[in-house]
Amino acid sequence: MSNVLPAYTGLQVNGVFYRYTTVKDPDTGMIVTVQNEDALNAGQYIFREQDDWSGLPGNTIQKAVLQPYVDQNRWGDGSIQIEGQGEVVDASVIYTYRYDEDCVVSPQNNPSCPGFVMPEIDIPEPTAPIDDIIQDELDRRRVAESDMEQDDIDRKKIKDEKDNGRPMIEVLLGNPNTSVLGGVSQILHDNLVLLDVVPPSYLTELPSTVYEDTITLPDAELLDNVLIRRANYSQELLHERLVDLQYQLGESK
Repeated sequence: MSNVLPAYTGLQVNGVFYRYTTVKDPDTGMIVTVQNEDALNAGQYIFREQDDWSGLPGNTIQKAVLQPYVDQNRWGDGSIQIEGQGEVVDASVIYTYRYDEDCVVSPQNNPSCPGFVMPEIDIPEPTAPIDDIIQDELDRRRVAESDMEQDDIDRKKIKDEKDNGRPMIEVLLGNPNTSVLGGVSQILHDNLVLLDVVPPSYLTELPSTVYEDTITLPDAELLDNVLIRRANYSQELLHERLVDLQYQLGESK
């Protein structure tokens, strides 16, 4: 088959199409076999298809037989054999195939390519004992964690110092006559007032005023609603009748 199929690595045959004409007497027996030997297993066939022409007149036949993607190295020499009386003329056999372009370039491009060889991975031996390597890694991580903790402490310390050194706006904008203001805060407050930065509402004292209630409701007697009272009595009476009816039904059973 080397002169029939192209010499591509990874080529696989997926179909056989053949066509021929028989010349025979209708009364004679004749069996035609189209076949290919198995190149890897002597005495066996990778493809074999038979047509029985016994009791039939000569005619032309064409067939398509699909194959399960068989590697080309399995396909040996092909032949057409005749059993009985008659002959075959104008015979033609066509093979369809597929191949992977990566496998054509090199089988090592894809593990699915025929001839692929798993490469050996050379793992260098450690120059130091494994225990020392593990201990060095643990020490490195411990130092890194310690540095991160120290950085967090330093950032918190700087933040606390900034917060403690920042005067509260409530104190700076408070009453200038209060005794809790220190000297520096008093000077800063006065400067803010002179610059007209402080809104006037911060410097204005609200008068202590008590607003007494001026609206009084006169006492009045609320009379019972006759219609509502009648409806309540009607519902109560209906409830009592329903309860009595249940007892009467129970006694009758």
